Amino acid sequence: MKLIKKCFLFFKKCPLFFVLIITGILFTSVSLWGMGTIYREQEYNPWKAPVLSVAFTGLKEEIYPWQLWSAPSDSAENKIPEESAGTETLPETDGPKWGEDQGILPPSYQSPTPVITPTPVATATPAAAAPTATVTPAPSPTPYVRPTPLRASTQSEYANHISADIYGDIGVLHAASYDFIEVDESYFDDALFIGDSRTVGLHDYTDLSEHGTFLCETALTIHKVLKHDFKGHGTVEEILAANDYGKIYLMVGINELGTGTTEDFLKKYTEVVDTLHELEPDAKIFIQANMRVTDKLHAKDAIFNNNNINARNNAIATLADNVNIFYIDVNEVICNEQGNLSEEYTYDQIHLLGVYNDLWKQFLMTRGVT
Repeated sequence: MKLIKKCFLFFKKCPLFFVLIITGILFTSVSLWGMGTIYREQEYNPWKAPVLSVAFTGLKEEIYPWQLWSAPSDSAENKIPEESAGTETLPETDGPKWGEDQGILPPSYQSPTPVITPTPVATATPAAAAPTATVTPAPSPTPYVRPTPLRASTQSEYANHISADIYGDIGVLHAASYDFIEVDESYFDDALFIGDSRTVGLHDYTDLSEHGTFLCETALTIHKVLKHDFKGHGTVEEILAANDYGKIYLMVGINELGTGTTEDFLKKYTEVVDTLHELEPDAKIFIQANMRVTDKLHAKDAIFNNNNINARNNAIATLADNVNIFYIDVNEVICNEQGNLSEEYTYDQIHLLGVYNDLWKQFLMTRGVT
């Protein structure tokens, strides 16, 4: 009773303190509850903000807590067929098998032997003219067909924020078959770079900003690329309508880890890439593999690790047709022997130190297309 009395007296003296505590608990609960439903597409970095910030950000975007009662427990995009839950069997895919010869050679044509018709008279009828050979033209190259996944993500993987590697290296191998060329800085004069805080580093610490246009902001995600208003520029659609670009470079993905499944991520990524191609059909689109993190972060973080990054990189690589869309992987020049981001190149285990963004620039100069 004495404790209750003291709490009551303290409440009378400091009512605002109690209101703040109760509000904090309320918004934290709403944020945790809504992460799988109404706040699903909202990026959240636990290193930079408390959980309750999710609900406050939702208010800015006109997403209100009471919408939780009308939202399904799991969105349609996140719904995974029950028959695939927990299965480890990899069904065969109907997608293309790389390396098979898909061309059909025209059959060879042999002209018939000329025929001479004999007559009772000494003079012979001239030989019949051989029919003109009809040459069947070689078929045009088979259009690229985006492969189907080897399997579906499981309920367990989704619940534990594991990005399932449902494509393997099929897309990476196909993308690597293209013969890139080396270019100079002028190659980027008609380039558009779209990305998150990592692309901000490329803009700030290299001279590519003197050549191409940059649409990059911290915490940008694939879910917001198309609708985001880049200050001083406008939306992607407005920018592409007002300007002509020969190349479009896209790198996003680190902020989306832990949200949804590999299928969800690829579905939205595909929508963005196809929209960019529709808005700028003459531009070459470069899908850039998401940069990996360091050994230390990879080993201790259940979400921001290279298994998740590699799985999603393998998925987006399948979009590259090596005609209009290309997949390139800067990890080739910034990672150590273990395949993780080199500690010496980063200040926070995720982003490149300023001077090492030049490694990225030099890599891009070896990945030109004609």
